[in-house]
Amino acid sequence: MASAAEEKHKNQEAETGSVIGGRGLDVRKDGVAREVVRMEREAVIPIIKPKLVMKLADLIEHEVDRNEFLKLCKKVEYTIRAWYLLQFDDLMQLYSLFDPVNGEKRLEQQNLTPEEIDTLEFNFMTYLFQIMEKSNFKLLSDEEYDVAQSGKYLLNLPIKVDESKLDKKLLTTYFKEHPHDNLPTFADKYIIFRRGVGFDRTTDYFVMEKVDVLISRVWSSLQRVTRIDRLFSKKPQSKSRNDIKKTDEIIEDTEEQELFVERIRLEKIELSIKNLMSKMTIQEPTFDRMIVVYRQAGMKAKPSRGIFVKHFKNIPMADMEIVLRRRIPL
Repeated sequence: MASAAEEKHKNQEAETGSVIGGRGLDVRKDGVAREVVRMEREAVIPIIKPKLVMKLADLIEHEVDRNEFLKLCKKVEYTIRAWYLLQFDDLMQLYSLFDPVNGEKRLEQQNLTPEEIDTLEFNFMTYLFQIMEKSNFKLLSDEEYDVAQSGKYLLNLPIKVDESKLDKKLLTTYFKEHPHDNLPTFADKYIIFRRGVGFDRTTDYFVMEKVDVLISRVWSSLQRVTRIDRLFSKKPQSKSRNDIKKTDEIIEDTEEQELFVERIRLEKIELSIKNLMSKMTIQEPTFDRMIVVYRQAGMKAKPSRGIFVKHFKNIPMADMEIVLRRRIPL
């Protein structure tokens, strides 16, 4: 039975933005560390279309001109809808051949050569990227991934992607013909589109999570005292520092385009009887929409043709690995 004490508040109407990396200093308040995540506003106006049209129409003085403006808005809307409808129809027709469930049977019925299948496959990926771009989706970058994974939220099981079960040919071939800047290191195996940022707040006692934090603190202290950590520690990479520095230099010129949000997590809770025994509220930025595209690795004699396209909503950044279908516990 779910705990009646648990309260979950979501605020998806908060200012939308996209992570560009960077984390601020922790500020202690009420025993919980508040980490500031730097974000960039998206080029999207979060407003209902009819409201925007009516507000603009009200600015027109003459009724005849106002009616003509409303007709123009309708024509623009129908043109955009027609483009999306045609693109989406072509996309779904192609995807029916690469659907992981029934696509293989449809391909056999068409009696296509491997070269023709490759062409249709390439066309599908091209249509997909076009629609993602027009819909204001962006590819998740390495920097964004690192910022998202720098903390934990509600998912406490450490997991990783089983890359041996993922195909590398599909995306490698596509990006060879359509180069992209700042591709993530995992772009040869899977890609993640994301759009919009919201917030997820959860209030509870977090008994087991607090116990995990306590054990982790004790273990870290033991490692420092016995100096065991030196045997397993890795030298810090200077590259990441340079990248962050460059990002900060760019950000100084675009401060007005940014917003800063708080990430409140248990890992940096102040150890006290009060904090361990009382309710606490944690907060994590969420990706409003995420779309994952990948292909499972097949056998050499019969390579897989199925393409997985998974759509997710309101995924906490720190729990982002749950969107990946092929994963194994550590």
